[in-house]
Formats: sequence, structure tokens, C-alpha cells
Amino acid sequence: MKNFYKTISRRLILSILILISCVFLTGLSIAPEEVPVPQAEPSVSAPSPPPETPQDGAVIDHPLPEDPILTKGPWASEHFLMSEYACDCAGYCDGWPAEMDPELLGKVEELRCVFDQPIIITSGVRCERRNAEVGGIENSWHLSGHAADLYCPGVPCDEVAAAARALGLGVIEYPDRQFDHVEIWR
Repeated sequence: MKNFYKTISRRLILSILILISCVFLTGLSIAPEEVPVPQAEPSVSAPSPPPETPQDGAVIDHPLPEDPILTKGPWASEHFLMSEYACDCAGYCDGWPAEMDPELLGKVEELRCVFDQPIIITSGVRCERRNAEVGGIENSWHLSGHAADLYCPGVPCDEVAAAARALGLGVIEYPDRQFDHVEIWR
């Protein structure tokens, strides 16, 4: 549930950033042309070249800053950060009681590509205490980094399960909770 709220808050922050950027860029495009652009004082060590004046109708590129919440950290695969697989306990461990199985990471990436849309990891590796808290079995594959719980927004969990099985993953479906448990058997 903690990851669910974390995902929601990330999406809310991203939406707010996009909204603010749209308002800012819209304000730039309708600003009167007579408004002077303030010039910075030239540096003593090296004078800066004059700013380029865009032609009428040209758009000045203002890239958004990197989102430190969504894009910082090592990547597990093309679409997933390693942090998405970390134990979400309340500080009982350092987040990595075991390494994630590279084969699982690859299969989850393949699953994401099957649907060509985001897949949300709700649980990756777990420490024993967190596993007990969520009702995991004693020898859960989560404890050794060989399992993940996930869902694909807008896609029925039985379709996600069928695609995961086709990729060779072991699957336990939780239709009442709208997620699937996927695992690599070792």
C-alpha cells in the first residue's frame, strides 16, 4: 500500500510540474513583443555573447529540469529503476536484504514491452520482517529477490498473468486485489 501512495504522489508531482510548465510556456507565447528581456551583467573574466533573438513564431526551447524522484538512481532495465524493486519496509533493512535476480528483471522488462505501457511494481525484494507484515509465506521468493508483485494500469490482471506465463514466469494471480505475483524458480 505504501508503494501505491508513493506512486500516486509521484504522479501528482509530475502532473503539477507539467501544468506549471504549460502555464509558463503559454505565458511566453502570448507575451507582448515590446517587453524588454533583462540582460545579465557580462562576466569580468569573459564577456558573454549577446542572446540570439528568435524569429517571429519561433519557439525557444526551455527543457524541464530532471525529475529527481522518477529518474535518479541505477536502472534495473530500460523502463525500471532498481529502487522500484527495493524492500519497502519501515527501515528494518537497508532496502536490499538480497539482490534481485537479473533474469526476473529482464522478464519484467519484456512484460512491460508486451503491453507498451507502464507496469507498477508494488513489491520486489523483501526482508523477513516485511514479508511477515504483508502475509507472505515463510519461504517466499521475495526474500531472495526472485519475485515481484505488479500490475499494469488499465489492463486486467488475468491478461497480465497470461502474458507473464507466456514469457516463462511463474505467476500467482490475485484478482480480488488486482495484482499478479511473478517469479523465477531457482
